[in-house]
Amino acid sequence: MRLIVCVKAVPDPGIPVGAGPGDPAWDPASWIWDLNPPDGAALTVAASLRGTEGTVTAVSLGAHAPQALRRALAWGADRAVLLADRGGEDLDIVTTARILAAAAGRLGFDAILCGHAAIDGQGESLPAVLAGFLECPLVSPVVEAWREADVLVARTRLPHGRRALLQPRLPAMLAVEGTPPRVDATLPVHLQALTAPLDMWDVSSLGLGAVAPQVSRLDLGPPRPRPKKIFTPDSRLSAAERLRQLMTGGRVEKKTELFTGTPAQAAEHILGALRREGSIA
Repeated sequence: MRLIVCVKAVPDPGIPVGAGPGDPAWDPASWIWDLNPPDGAALTVAASLRGTEGTVTAVSLGAHAPQALRRALAWGADRAVLLADRGGEDLDIVTTARILAAAAGRLGFDAILCGHAAIDGQGESLPAVLAGFLECPLVSPVVEAWREADVLVARTRLPHGRRALLQPRLPAMLAVEGTPPRVDATLPVHLQALTAPLDMWDVSSLGLGAVAPQVSRLDLGPPRPRPKKIFTPDSRLSAAERLRQLMTGGRVEKKTELFTGTPAQAAEHILGALRREGSIA
């Protein structure tokens, strides 16, 4: 099978990036970029579908696409195609899908895969828009896929924990859910991927004419504040104590008092505190 996997570079989720512009930790120049985890899951599925004579081609665009493509090569892609946009625009989903569809048409494919969403945006709309441009069926979200002779079978997730088996006609678009397996490529394979050649295609050579975003982002703000945790009494307490805590608004916070004086004065102060608490008469 001729398989194409669309991949994207995203900020490494293990590195703090701040809440947004204005946050001191928000410095895009210091971010570490890596392959979008759901795209890594799509690569794993593509590798299982490839067979002995098939090919897996990773395709990406954007300023940080080389990092994602080299990771894809390390994880089993046979070829990597970098779509270079000299305009350097921050492209929207529709324009991105249009470019990817043109590249897929030039490459030719039996199935095209990608992650069901990018962890930096969580839009989940690119697979549907891309399938629309390619005029091929979309299966999403895919948790598993395999071949039965010349037939592609995909298992998808449905609400309430249900699963469905689907057999799309080819060529088809698969949006894969999940993260790549924990077994990573070996160090020699990663080093080889760092120096492997990338096929560079200029977006202007795809015959699309002028490429410009149709939607512009005006602002990027911090996430909504998280609600405070609701107090729940410890289930090990007695019913009366749990009820008392609920009626009084929860546990009383412990307080610390520092007293300075002679040993005799300290003893008198402690006795007074115990009497006020009702511990002694």
